[in-house]
Amino acid sequence: MDKNKVFFAVDQLKAMTAMHLLEEAGIHAHKVDRTDSAYTGILGKIEIHVSKDDEVKAKEILMKAEVLDGDD
Repeated sequence: MDKNKVFFAVDQLKAMTAMHLLEEAGIHAHKVDRTDSAYTGILGKIEIHVSKDDEVKAKEILMKAEVLDGDD
């Protein structure tokens, strides 16, 4: 199954919020933590990936909840 990145954040709380919203909507999401543990919040990001089939719906959910803006 192909996975597409639909969201990225620097802080854990925003990423967890996005994951929760997607899972509540029945969309299986996978978190990829690319942060450097020595520099949390400074270097790296946390990515949220969903299946290609759910990409549009996931982005709509995150935009409606104002977790994702139109530029992401």
